[in-house]
Parts: sequence; C-alpha cells; structure tokens
Amino acid sequence: MTIIDNIVVILCFAGILGVGYYFSKTSQDMDSFYKANRSLPWSLCVGTLMASWYGGAGVVGTVGYATTMGFSAFFIWSIGAHAVRFPLALWIAPRISVKAKATIPDLLRANYGKPAAVLGAIAIVVTCLSIGEIAAVGYVGEGAWHANKFVVAIIVVAVSIAITCMGGLMGVAVTDMIFFFLMVTCVSAAFPQLFFSMGGFEGIKEALSGPAPEMLTAFGGTPIPQAIILIVLCINIYKDPTFYQRFASANSAKTGKRAMLTCFSIWLSFDVVTIMTGVLIRVYDVNLTTQPEVTYISLIVGTLPVVAKGLFVVGILGAIVSTLDSYYLIGGEIISNDIIYMLRGDRPLKDKVSIRITRIASVCFGIIGLLTAFRFARVYDAFLFLTSISMTLLFVPMMAALMYDGKKTNVAGLSSMIVGAVVWIVFQYICPITISGIQIDPVLIGLPLSFIAFLIGNRYGTDLNAQRRLKGM
Repeated sequence: MTIIDNIVVILCFAGILGVGYYFSKTSQDMDSFYKANRSLPWSLCVGTLMASWYGGAGVVGTVGYATTMGFSAFFIWSIGAHAVRFPLALWIAPRISVKAKATIPDLLRANYGKPAAVLGAIAIVVTCLSIGEIAAVGYVGEGAWHANKFVVAIIVVAVSIAITCMGGLMGVAVTDMIFFFLMVTCVSAAFPQLFFSMGGFEGIKEALSGPAPEMLTAFGGTPIPQAIILIVLCINIYKDPTFYQRFASANSAKTGKRAMLTCFSIWLSFDVVTIMTGVLIRVYDVNLTTQPEVTYISLIVGTLPVVAKGLFVVGILGAIVSTLDSYYLIGGEIISNDIIYMLRGDRPLKDKVSIRITRIASVCFGIIGLLTAFRFARVYDAFLFLTSISMTLLFVPMMAALMYDGKKTNVAGLSSMIVGAVVWIVFQYICPITISGIQIDPVLIGLPLSFIAFLIGNRYGTDLNAQRRLKGM
C-alpha cells in the first residue's frame, strides 16, 4: 500500500463517518433510530441486505474456506444457503411483523412467555458479537499493510461503533449501500487479473489435478461431516435478526420481498467470484503454507495499480464494517427494548435512555469481539461457532412460533431451548464426538433433541395463544 492508497482509505472512511453524523440529526427517537421510520426504499433494502450478509465471513472467509473446499463450496454452501432464502423472502419474514413487533424475542415471548424470551434474546445478542468479522479485519490488515491485526481490528471496530451510535438504522443502511457498491465492484474487478495470471481454467486443472483433485469436483472437496453441518446451517438465516429488522423497516412488505428476491442473483454471482478466487489462492499456494485469507489480500494489493488497491481495501473493510454496525445495532436494540424491558416488569424505556443503552452495548460488543476473535484458525470457523450455538437453542421454538398455529405451550418453548443449549455445551466441550479426525458439530445432535423436547414439553404448561384468544372473545 502506497501513501496515496492510504490517503484514499482515510478519505473514504472519513466520508462514511460524515454520512453517519449527518443521519444522527434525524435519529432522535426509537422508531427512527431502530427502524428508520419504516421508510427504507427498495434500493436501500437491497444494499443493506447484501452488505449485512457479505461481511468478512462472506468475502474473506469464503475465499479462505474455498481453498480447502474447492468447487464444493459453491454446490454445497452457496446454492444451499441461497435456496432456503426464497421461503424467507416470500412467506416467513413478513409473518414476524404480523405476529410480533418485528423482533424475535417479542415473538418468543408471545408464544412461550418471558423466561423463554429472555433466554432467546441472550442467545441472539451473543451472535451479534460478530467475532468472525473482526477476525477478518486482522487478516486484511496483515495482507494490506503487514500491520498488527489487533491494531487494525481496533480501528475498524471503532468506526463500526461510531456509525452505529450516530446514524441508527438509516445511517447504517446508507453506508451499507456505499460499501455494497465498493465491495462488489472492487472484489469483482480484481478477479480477472488473478484468474488469468494463474492460467485460467487450464492452469487450475493442471495445478490441482495432482495434489488436490477433489478441489475440482462438485462435492469432493468437503468431508461428509462438514458438508452435513454446512447444509444444516444454511437454514440459520431464518433466525437472523437483521433480516427481520430490514423487512420491518422497509416502506412496505412488498418492498422487502422485492429487495430480497433481487439479492439472490447478486449473491449467487458474487459467490462465483469469491469461491473461484479461493480456488486460485490454492493454486498459488497448493500446500497452504500461509494463511489463505492473508495471501488473498497480499496478492490483490500487490497486483492492482495505485488508488485501485486503496479502493479494494476500502471495499473489503467496508463489507466488514457494514456487517458489524448492523449486528451492533440490532444487538443493542434487543438489550434495551427486549431484555431490560422485560426485566423492568414490562416498563418501556424512554427513547433517549434506550438509544444510550444501545450505544453502550455497541462498545461492549466491540471489546468482547476483540478479545475473542483471534482464537479461531479461520474466519469461517468463528462464524460457524456462533451460528451453531444460536441454531441449536433457537431454531425449533422460533420456527414453531412463526409457522405453526396450533398448540404451543410455555413449557415446550423453554424446554426446547434449554435442552438445545445443554446438549450443545456437552458435545462441544465435555464429550465431543469425532469422526475421521473431524469433530461433529453439536448442532447435529442438539437440533433433533431440541425438537423432541419441544414435543414432550408441549404436553404440559400453558398455551399462551389460546389464552389470548379466549380473552379476545
């Protein structure tokens, strides 16, 4: 990175902070701060959905994972993850705005009571730490500047917190739109030069057919246990709070659907670029002697011209910032408007107090993330770790609340969540199961047991929805 490139990076982020400051003037109450006055147009919905999903895990993490999975990363992870979003866009996400106040904890409370809602809210807040994104920042810093990854992570986390605290959802959405454009443009523009420098498809085939032929097949690059967990975790999106927040903040339900459907073609196309890039990195370093994420950044920065490499780094870091600020905002909202609200005996906080708590929570998220992010071998490992926790605990009761209109008792919801959490802890830390040298993710054990606990628990307790229907008669 040259001085000019560094100036480009500084100016871009200064401009982004300026955008956040501008929207801070219009984000003075809870509806504007958390929901952008429910006025997001189609374009901003597309930009913020794309940028929130494709952060460090979606770009840098995918490149790193594809160096070991090869083309199977696309056929197993990418196609699976995007295919399950069609029902989310068309039928499921709009239902949460009908059944609750557009937050997952409120949905859980309406169906299972306050204890289940608090437990679910805590699980969601843990995922909002987004430690995989912070880990990705460190690799970008090493690859672009050969800098200490912790120092670079501190700077990027500070920018993310500033955007969250100043502009609320509208500031986040507008900056997401800017980062979305830079990310897609810069990452895609850097791909052709790398592709042809490695000899194109012939070069890939020649380099990998000997040492790693499984990389060239649709399913062979991924061990079966890993493939199973990736397929299962594709449905993790159904409990992602940021997607429901975006739907609730769109200017209409139709806008949210159209935005989500528009994103599908962008997501699949962009995955082709990032996964092919990961395969090319494996060609460059067949034996993976260095961290693939760092190799990726170093290669691109070393080949792009001045200014272009600065914009590329802004695009990568911007993707990470756009994910961090989105999850910091929704995590802070859940702490103030769900957890504290319920612990106060359903007494709502004043707007300024709620926003202040969200800002404090954002700082706490950043600190905790910085302390834990670099304990994982790869970016996607951190992402899958948090996803596995929340999936095991939340998926069964949440899907039942959204999609099943029959009897659902408070005991069913709470027992399902407790069993899922306990099983995850036991098989993650106490007695992990390993097959062919690969540890089986506890979500594969926890999900079915969570469902069984729900069915058994549903025979006891109180059906809160039935009670409300009787009171309304």
